[in-house]
Amino acid sequence: MGSIKNKLLILARDSDSYARILRDADIERLEVHAVDTPDEAEMFCEEVNIVLGAPDLIKPVLPRMEHLEWVQSTWAGVRPLVEQGCRKDYLLTNVGDIYGPQMAEYVCCHMLMHERHSFERFFSQQHKRWDNTVPGQLRNKSIGILGVGSIGKAIARAAKFFQMTTKGYARNPITCEYIDQGYAQADDLTAFVQDLDYLVSTLPDTPATIGLLDGRILGAMKPESILINVGRGNVLDEAALLNAIRNGQIAGAVLDVFKTEPLPLDHLFWKTKGILITAHTAAISFPIDIVPIFMENFQRFQSGIPLKYCVDFNKMY
Repeated sequence: MGSIKNKLLILARDSDSYARILRDADIERLEVHAVDTPDEAEMFCEEVNIVLGAPDLIKPVLPRMEHLEWVQSTWAGVRPLVEQGCRKDYLLTNVGDIYGPQMAEYVCCHMLMHERHSFERFFSQQHKRWDNTVPGQLRNKSIGILGVGSIGKAIARAAKFFQMTTKGYARNPITCEYIDQGYAQADDLTAFVQDLDYLVSTLPDTPATIGLLDGRILGAMKPESILINVGRGNVLDEAALLNAIRNGQIAGAVLDVFKTEPLPLDHLFWKTKGILITAHTAAISFPIDIVPIFMENFQRFQSGIPLKYCVDFNKMY
């Protein structure tokens, strides 16, 4: 084994799990330190050149890492590390398309629960009421996917299994075999949403997405439509959503992400009929899935070839 040239700091809430997998892999020329908090990370800041971890934990200690060359995020979103004022003199990578299958499962789960009246039947059971309301079906229903990256494509593929009609809206022209009709950023978003049964947002947190789903867009949707947000909370005008549901402009919303997390206890979403809160659980970062991404990128890093899933600091994703 050659001399150690790279020093890795794992800064994550489950850092021991990441460290155990990496140490079992016995990677040569890599010294591993694992901590759970920014305070614990302080003692390693001056020596490490690679960091693997959660962006919100990394951000406080980022300025003190003098030899930093590369950060591998354990999240898909990296907003804490690309905000204005953050340093940009290192390589930043995220986890790429790892969340696609989980997100597709989540979206299909909640569409099926809606069509099958799962909550209504549960409440009927509590009252010993025989509820034989005719269920709906996903077949021939329409789904619009706002943001057709790897997650959006995975959702579209799953929707096609149920023979749904799929529409996609993205920054650039869409080339995805599972999208029936594509819309680019220059197209009218109200035209995109107006005939959807389900609108799913997978958009990242960027200045361009703030408040994109406002009263005008929600008002253009069908009264029977359901909004599902698995991207980031900033895309949604929360007051507009409350008004849209209360006024019957849309049927409801499944929300996994919010502007403020955890959601404040006095937030009106908690008690608004038609809103389901899933507390940022649509897709989870499991170390067993993240470590192989890091290991492949570490091999690339050592070889001097481009890393996978590099983040563009200007685009913020």
